[in-house]
Amino acid sequence: MNEKQRLLGLLKGDKTDRSPVICPGGMMNAAVTELLEDIDSNHNTDLDAMVYTAIKIREVIGFENYGVPFCMTCESEPFGVVLSDGDKKCEPRIVEYNSSSLEEIMEKFDSNVLLGTRSQNVIQAIERLKNDEVPVIGNVTGPISTATSIVDPLKLFKMLRKEPDISYKFIEYINDYLISYAKKMVIAGADIIAISDPTATGEILGKKNFDKFAMPMYKVFLKAINNMNTPVIIHICGDVKNIIESLNLLDVQAISFDSIVNMRYAKSKIKTNLMGNVNTLLLQNGSTDKIVSITRNAMDSGVDIVSPACGLGMSTPIGNLRAMTDCVKGSING
Repeated sequence: MNEKQRLLGLLKGDKTDRSPVICPGGMMNAAVTELLEDIDSNHNTDLDAMVYTAIKIREVIGFENYGVPFCMTCESEPFGVVLSDGDKKCEPRIVEYNSSSLEEIMEKFDSNVLLGTRSQNVIQAIERLKNDEVPVIGNVTGPISTATSIVDPLKLFKMLRKEPDISYKFIEYINDYLISYAKKMVIAGADIIAISDPTATGEILGKKNFDKFAMPMYKVFLKAINNMNTPVIIHICGDVKNIIESLNLLDVQAISFDSIVNMRYAKSKIKTNLMGNVNTLLLQNGSTDKIVSITRNAMDSGVDIVSPACGLGMSTPIGNLRAMTDCVKGSING
């Protein structure tokens, strides 16, 4: 099987020859500093550099996909925030939130047509990356995390309690925008959409607010993208014990979990494919022998798609990441 057949086949429920090993992009960014040494332009903003970096990640590290972008700020950028574009040592980040009210933001920005320059570059990169052999993954920041990248998270979390109606309306408005963005990715050639929503954890939101504010958004998003015959992967950070029953209700093709989650436990609770969950601190600082051991343990625990558990540190060595990908592909023995 080629890489595209293997990953798409698994997500459709077909039997495959082995587990895929991927790093989808977005929050799970494999464009580490060591990989970027020969790239002059900013891979986060320059179209040619973005495409080159996505290809190089697969060729040098061995992940079996192309994925763009390499951060979680493209979605919030057009909504009046101030951000740093990042560089070879640091990912892009929000440096100033939009201080307007939620009502003012929704009135000022039309979520049906809004796309920033970098979002347009991501879509063009997908068009250039699409092919018959390697799956292309379009990455979208989830609705809760995008909302808390546009406005101060503490402000929004307080409003979830004190002003739930306007908070829900704002998150719904953001979700509609993300659906529009994801659809454009699919039209451009994305084979899979990956949603990373690290702020939407059971630990931060609690089960009640997760069910009230996150679950309805996921269901609408999934219906829209699945109607385009495109599989979706959702990543949720942190401990999921108090929300795992809710996650099992989602019509999603794979759920990605953090390293804190016991995958044998998750396998007993979740009906869909599991993705993860090789510890990212281990990948950054550990020995290759330990990385191989943990990678094998993930596969033995029932992981269907092997990947880093969460966002990678920019100083993660290529050799450590290669130990994981080679292990999955069977080229490391012992």
